[in-house]
Amino acid sequence: MKERNVTFNAFTLVHTDEVIRSWGARMDYLEKLGFITVEREHTDAKNLPDAIARWTKKVDSGEMGIPVDGLVITYDDTDYAATGSVTGHHATRAGLAYKWADVSADTVLDHIEWSCAASTITPVAVFDPVQLEGTTVTRASLCNVSELERLGIGKDRKTELRIIKANKIIPKCIAVVRAEGGYEVPTACPVCGAATEVRISPISGVKTLRCTDPNCPAKHLKRFARFASKGGLDIDGLSVQTLHEFVNRGYLRDFADLYHLDAHADEIVKLEGFGEKSCANLLAAIEKSRKVDPIHLIFALCIPNIGADAGKKLIAALGTKGFLSRIESGEGFEDVDGIGVERSNALLNWFADDENKNLFDRLMAELTLEDVAPKQEADGTCKGLSFVITGDVHLFKNRSAFKAYVEQQGRTSSATTGNRIRRRRKRQRNWGFLFFPRKNLSLNSEVPNLLTLRKCKSALIHCCDLLLHRAAAVFRTVRKRATKGGYSLSKESIPL
Repeated sequence: MKERNVTFNAFTLVHTDEVIRSWGARMDYLEKLGFITVEREHTDAKNLPDAIARWTKKVDSGEMGIPVDGLVITYDDTDYAATGSVTGHHATRAGLAYKWADVSADTVLDHIEWSCAASTITPVAVFDPVQLEGTTVTRASLCNVSELERLGIGKDRKTELRIIKANKIIPKCIAVVRAEGGYEVPTACPVCGAATEVRISPISGVKTLRCTDPNCPAKHLKRFARFASKGGLDIDGLSVQTLHEFVNRGYLRDFADLYHLDAHADEIVKLEGFGEKSCANLLAAIEKSRKVDPIHLIFALCIPNIGADAGKKLIAALGTKGFLSRIESGEGFEDVDGIGVERSNALLNWFADDENKNLFDRLMAELTLEDVAPKQEADGTCKGLSFVITGDVHLFKNRSAFKAYVEQQGRTSSATTGNRIRRRRKRQRNWGFLFFPRKNLSLNSEVPNLLTLRKCKSALIHCCDLLLHRAAAVFRTVRKRATKGGYSLSKESIPL
């Protein structure tokens, strides 16, 4: 695993059972527990200016060792500080933030680079290198068309910019010192070449540049990310940021273009964060992904309603050849267990689209698809049972390992999240239902610790409790309606 060198510096104690009133004593307590805490000193109102001067000198000289954008001045008496107010951004009560003035530098605009994202095309100023806060800065986002107009950006090499690092971190253009002429908003999308348009927000009045093509690759960055993910073709080193860079530079228009990135190797090695070794590793990972199993490919295609679980069911039932044969013939998949009409139609509609089919054919020309035979139904201990796996597992490494075991033992399973479980339990409470496996588990089942006798007893008690609760609610409703109609109704008159 790559070493990240991440350090946590604690700046406050949120809660402790011990009564520690002094903020300084709280920080000392955290240090005793082994935490790294922020540097600090105790002062009073009279000596506060001198303390600020000392910290300013320390930060300016680079002695801190970590990026610092200001000081927080607060009361040591936490009970007294708690009587103060808070803002929506800062949670420290009765605290005062002291910010240093940003260091600025003037430079000459070289050109404006238009960066495409999912919704907007953002202008980025590229200028002659300047030194700020110990780093070399060459780029700064200009946010939108309205900001270009506000600053008064002129022509390339004719505009002098004033740059800072906002909060000591983010490069920002705060002013135009000198400008000649005016900038030009591109009329064509830098990625797909479609026409652009300037839209004005009806709420804020901000002008933004947008691509008019709904199929622009920049608008579908998440699809590229899914294609390259571990669940997809598992291309190591192809992060979202890298994909964004490649799409904006025109290297990628669809998935098949990934297998022709070697044509841009000379340019990739010069990009920020890359070098010859990084580029070589990325191209090697792409080559490795050419051999793929059909389940990962189905997931990577980003077909609506079709994920890894559907891919497993399709390939288990049909195998590679059977799946490809149905694609060519247009035969449905609703006969496959767990697919159904909706998923079958999603598959058929996706492959019926000419662009999608052409993309799939081009991908098949680049990939070597493993020939997986249909899976024979296993005669294991889980055959005939349905499983929904949630929460912690103890006999298996994780839920995925448990899921693999269940599938190996002859039954499909699905993992679920806490939110889905909570929604299901809410429906159970509302409807008065309790869900059980389709078939009874025998007490001598070979599956360890799945359902013990005690759990059976608990489930039955819970079921009876739900039924009685629901029956009582029904009785109250019926009695209320009967009373309105002039009838008399007692509990004895309704057999529960």
